[in-house]
Amino acid sequence: MAVGGKLSRMQTGKKTGRPPTLSTTDIVEAALAGDLSELTMPSVAKRLGVSHSALYRYFADREALLRACSDHVVRQTVWPDTNRPWREFLKDFCDVLWSSFERYPGLAQVGLAVPGTPPAIIEIVEKLVGSLTAQGFTPHDAILAVDFISEVTMTQFAMMAAMDKTVSSADSRSARQAYQESWNASESLIEGIGDESTWHGRGWLDEKITIMLDGLEKRVIG
Repeated sequence: MAVGGKLSRMQTGKKTGRPPTLSTTDIVEAALAGDLSELTMPSVAKRLGVSHSALYRYFADREALLRACSDHVVRQTVWPDTNRPWREFLKDFCDVLWSSFERYPGLAQVGLAVPGTPPAIIEIVEKLVGSLTAQGFTPHDAILAVDFISEVTMTQFAMMAAMDKTVSSADSRSARQAYQESWNASESLIEGIGDESTWHGRGWLDEKITIMLDGLEKRVIG
C-alpha cells in the first residue's frame, strides 16, 4: 500500500524543474555574439545560462549550429538589387559579403570549413544566377561567377583577419611581418607586390574581383 501511495503521488504530482525557454533563435544569437571560428557548445551554453547538453535538443552538433548561424545571417542581410547590370550587383555582392564577415567574426572561416550549404544561401545564389542568365550568362558561367566571388572574398577575408596573429609560440612575429619579410626579400617581386596597403584591409581583393569581372565580360560578350 505504501508503494502504491508513493506511486500515486508521483503520477499526480506537478513536474519539477524549469520549463524549457530556449529557442533555436536564442541559441543562434548567442553563438553569433562570439567568434564563430572558436565556437564550442559549452561556450554558447554559458552565455545562455544553461547546460551545454540542453543545446543538443536543438542542434545535433557544433557544425549544425554553425550552419544555422550562417543561414540566420544570410536571412538578416540586405543583398544587392539584381535588377541592375550584372557587373554592378556582383561587385556589391562582394562588398556585402565582406561587411557580413566584419560584423560576425569567424563567419568567413565557417563558410570555408563547415560542410553543407544552408537553405538561405541556396536561395540567394538562385536569385543571383537567375539575373545573370537573364543577362546572357550560361547557367554554368553564372554559378561559376557567384562561386568565384564568394570563395575569393571568404578566402581573402580569412587571410587578412589572420595577419595580426602571432606566427607561433617560438616566433613572436605577426603573420603580416613574416609574409612581408619573405616576399620583400625578392628584388624581382617587390615592385609588383606594391606598397604597405597590400598587407592591410582588403588587400588585393578588389583587384582580383576586377580581373575576374573583366574576364567574364569578354566571355559573355564573345
